Amino acid sequence: MRDVTTSPARPVFPFSAVIGQERLKLALLLCAIDPGVGGVLVRGPRGVAKTTLARGFADLLPGRFVELPLGASEERVTGSLDLGRALGEGEVRFAPGLLALAHDGVLYVDEVNLLPDALVDLLLDAAATGHNAVERDGVSHTHAARFVLIGTMNPEEGELRPQLLDRFGLSVAADAALSPAARSAVVLRRLEFERDPQAFTASFERDQRALIARCQAARGRAPALPFSGPAVAHAAELCHAAGVDGVRADLAMLRAARAHAAWHERDAIQASDVDAVAELALGHRRREPRAGASSAGGAGGSAPPGASAMPRSGSDGPGGASARAGEAAAADAGADPAGVGADGAPSGAGSDPLGPRSVDRGGDAGPATSGQVSREQRRSLPPIAVRSLEPPPLPAWFLAARASPASPSARPLQRRVRGGQGAGEGAIDWFATLAQNPRPTLADLRRRQRRLARGGTWVIALDCSASMLQRRALAQAKGAARALAGRAARGRARVVLLSFGGADARIEVGARGALATVDHAISTLGAGGATPLRRAVQLGLRLASSAPSAGERRFVLFTDGRSRDDVRGLTAAHSQVDSTLVDCEIGPVRLGRARSLAAGLQARYVHVEELWAGGGSAPTGTRPPGTPP
Repeated sequence: MRDVTTSPARPVFPFSAVIGQERLKLALLLCAIDPGVGGVLVRGPRGVAKTTLARGFADLLPGRFVELPLGASEERVTGSLDLGRALGEGEVRFAPGLLALAHDGVLYVDEVNLLPDALVDLLLDAAATGHNAVERDGVSHTHAARFVLIGTMNPEEGELRPQLLDRFGLSVAADAALSPAARSAVVLRRLEFERDPQAFTASFERDQRALIARCQAARGRAPALPFSGPAVAHAAELCHAAGVDGVRADLAMLRAARAHAAWHERDAIQASDVDAVAELALGHRRREPRAGASSAGGAGGSAPPGASAMPRSGSDGPGGASARAGEAAAADAGADPAGVGADGAPSGAGSDPLGPRSVDRGGDAGPATSGQVSREQRRSLPPIAVRSLEPPPLPAWFLAARASPASPSARPLQRRVRGGQGAGEGAIDWFATLAQNPRPTLADLRRRQRRLARGGTWVIALDCSASMLQRRALAQAKGAARALAGRAARGRARVVLLSFGGADARIEVGARGALATVDHAISTLGAGGATPLRRAVQLGLRLASSAPSAGERRFVLFTDGRSRDDVRGLTAAHSQVDSTLVDCEIGPVRLGRARSLAAGLQARYVHVEELWAGGGSAPTGTRPPGTPP
């Protein structure tokens, strides 16, 4: 049964006729057997049968198949006042929305990662409670809304909000790799379907009926299989090893394992059933490396989808362990091992008075000895790993926008609404309109005030040069940056993460990256090399100022200031950006360059240790919060 309220029913490619994508088929079949598994998120590029299988999945469930379009209004999703009854009979009655239509069926969202935040919130509420409560337009109504949520997305177009990501019981990366023979078979079958959909569907009717019958038999068999025995302990061990948060992964894994056992007509859930579905339940939740994964290059398969390549610790490059030890020693002394900035000028760390630096003897001096590493060797060294501190509770004053005429974030948000509605006006308030006049004219229409989200874009730039290795400065900065990214995401702001060190500044996570991706990227950043500060500031300000105008535009720079780059005048073209410089210089002897840099950027100056004054404690070995640098 399909939702045909908006368009005529279209021929649907049979589920049993799809070639390949066995993992995706398995995930959908498990949800057909036990809808309590929690739905499926399908990732993959265009043209790999994501949508085809999702629509064909409707035949495997007895309920309705409802598609939620990206441009749907909140009223269409949740339901609202029945205007026909209200205008014709003056009666206030509830008109069901898409959530009501999808009850006991399938709710399908194509490009779910592009769904507006307001609709995501509605889905989260319904998925969490199994009910939909409507309080609008004079209607007070609650109805059951239990459905299998199927979402498809292309990761290249942005990631999914982590709150919604975790609501999917299973996730699958659709396989885009096909052999030439398989590609030919897929294309020929599709062309045959397009030429005569009815005849093509009829040719697979026998296979389709057999598949549906097997699903129905497994659906009846599954509730009798007990959740007991070694399979339960095995699922717990897998989830613990993956470092997942909460127990949703355990629940989804066990329900999927029970469905898998029922599909294979077993009398009990076996460990092999758990292994068959484990990656489906853990793929989008894993936080730690898989057992046996190589530590070099980071977390192996554990990086959240969409995470870009990030500097990490790795095996020793040219120069070996002695070169790395020499670099670390130079960093502890406050020196910049690379010796020069990205533009060829001496970096600020090179003049650090805290200790001598290794000498670059040039190509004629022969191989470098221990503690004397050539410039070429230093450039080829991988970044040194730095463990992030836990995010501190940030003080409220740090999160507040600056009260400056140059910062639009300090002023109330105003949004222009097309169609002459006026700033801040939203959908028609039919209850208020009809209460005033049962036969309203255009002049009688009343509108609800639009709820304006804080939103905006926050660009966070982390100094990952070698001088940030001393006294755990980068570890402290990373903890504060993680806390800042979390608060920005909870305020519906997009977070962009930059890192700079060595030759250039890099975008680690773009504006569509999920919070889990940002947090993972911050945690895995290493340090080493020079301090291309000017390039980082230019890139960060450009990204912040080019963001959509609605909401705050913030640029937060974490650095110890050990660079001779001149940043004065860079803010002139970006006066609408609220800039903050967080001084990460730690230790008894300080150059104090960060304060001058903040003045040059016309940015608010904060010392990183002050950010732990919101309720946490600063790491040992640092000065008390609030002490003047």
